[in-house]
Order: sequence, then C-alpha cells, then structure tokens
Amino acid sequence: MFLSYTIVFLSLLLAGLIYYRLAKQFGIVDQPNHRSSHTRVTVRGGGILFPLAVVLWWMSHDFVNTWMVLGIVWISAVSFLDDMYTLSRKLRLGVQFLGLSMAFYDLGVFEQESWWTLPFLYFMALGVINAINFMDGINGITGLYGLVFFGCLLAVNIYMPIFSESLIRYVILALLVFLIFNLRKDAKMFAGDVGSISLAFLIIYFLVQWYLASHNWTIILFLLIYGADSLITLVHRLVRGENVALPHRSHLYQILANQLRQDHVVIALLYALTQFVVNFSLFVYPRTVPGDLLGFAVLLATAIIYLSIKIPLIKKYGIYTK
Repeated sequence: MFLSYTIVFLSLLLAGLIYYRLAKQFGIVDQPNHRSSHTRVTVRGGGILFPLAVVLWWMSHDFVNTWMVLGIVWISAVSFLDDMYTLSRKLRLGVQFLGLSMAFYDLGVFEQESWWTLPFLYFMALGVINAINFMDGINGITGLYGLVFFGCLLAVNIYMPIFSESLIRYVILALLVFLIFNLRKDAKMFAGDVGSISLAFLIIYFLVQWYLASHNWTIILFLLIYGADSLITLVHRLVRGENVALPHRSHLYQILANQLRQDHVVIALLYALTQFVVNFSLFVYPRTVPGDLLGFAVLLATAIIYLSIKIPLIKKYGIYTK
C-alpha cells in the first residue's frame, strides 16, 4: 500500500512540474491587481491536481462512483477555462448545478431525500463552492484547510466507516503536492478556480455522504472557520449595499494579510490549526457528532469571537470596498 501511494504522489508531483512549465509557456498566470493579496505574476490553475487525483483513483479502483467523477471532471474543465478566459457567471453556475446533480445522483440523494429538501441542499452546496472559492486568496490557505478537512475525515472514518478511505488519501496526496508549489512566501502556483471549486465539490460530496448517514446538521462545523469568515463578511457587504459578486478585500484573512501585513503562510496556518482544534475537540476525540445544543453554542461563540476581532480592525483601518 505504501508503495502504491508513493507512486501516486510521485505521479502527481511530475504532473505538477509539467503543468508549471506548460502554464508559464502558454501564459496561464495570475496578474496582480489592486484587489490582490500578492504582488508577483504567478502560475494559475495548479489545483488541476485535485481532479487529476480523483481520476487516477477512479482508474485504479475499478471505475467506481463514475457519476461523481464525471461531475468533478465537468466542473473542473469549465473552471479551468474560466481561469484562462472570463466565462459567463450563468454558465459557471449552470455547470456547478449539473456537477452537483451528478454527485447527488451518485450518492442516492434523489432516492433518500424528500423533494422539498433538495433546494436547500443545492443552495447550501452552491454556497460552499462560492465561499471556498472566495476564501482562496493567500498562499497556503486552501491547501492547508483542505488538508485539515480530509485528514480529520480519515479520523472520523475510524468510528464511522462510511467514506472511501482510498479516495481521501488520493486527495490528500494531491494537496501535499500542491502545497509544495503554494505553501511559501512567494508561491510558484495558485490553485485557481479549477482548484478551489473542485476541492469544494469534493468537500460537499463527503459532507452530503456524511449527512445521509447521520442526518445531523452539525457536521457543517467541519467548515466552521471558513464559514464564519465567509458568511459574516457576506452579511456585512449586503448590509452595506455592495455587489457581493465582485471581488473584495474585506475577509478577515485579507485584512490580516493586507492591512496588518502578516505573512500569508502564518495566516493560513492559523486558519488551518484553528479548524483542526474545532474538528478534533468536536468530532475526532469524542468519536461522535456534536448535538444541536452544542452546535448552536459553538456557532454563537465563534460569531462573537470573530466579530470582536474584526470590528476593531475595520474601524482602525477604515476598510470599505465600495
């Protein structure tokens, strides 16, 4: 087993090196602008390693879960095109909806869930996709956060064996390879939309699978830190009457990086470690899923702590995005 995973890791590393050279040659790069948190031209689309890992897993495991694999390939292909060209928002949303439908079909959602719960599932899933995409703004944050998510999922799988352990391991290997290029002061590659959206797709796939097995909403706490920064920032922008579809620099991690000039890697580690503490204390160590009361208490406490940190920074630095 160790040998097979080593071969997968080396194959993904080779793919990453080849893509890096090709992306530089064909100009698939990210040009910094006034809303960016980086200052150098950097290769974009390195997250193509994530769907590639899924395809490798599918080919080496008797072509199982084909609908899910088709979903991530479809979403990743359009997201990669969006990394090179600016595609219509409606087209991207439509493709995401189609890809999610494939994943839901693969999981048997349409057979197990009532018709009136489906709009809520789609709404939540599309929200997670866009939240993770917007949070992918500094070096290391997407890779490390994904590593914590899937690493803790392996631990949960010990007492609740409902996930494909081999698929999780393939994704973790892809994340490790990507971090070689991304977890540094001057990143060599960014994940791009193909990376953040395909990773979000996989996160949704496993969370929905977990929900179908437990029917407990508190599993969403596995994304607590990203969720708090995304949702509270979204609400704040809506209150201010901003166009929430436009890029901005008002997430807490962006304030830490741009106004406080904190190192990107340090911020990414802080987010990942905080989420790890949440996952370990609520899911891994207790070997169970938290109940409703504890879930609501954690949400409330997180919101209070988050606002107590962010509001003074907003006032001090006069952060507005209009």
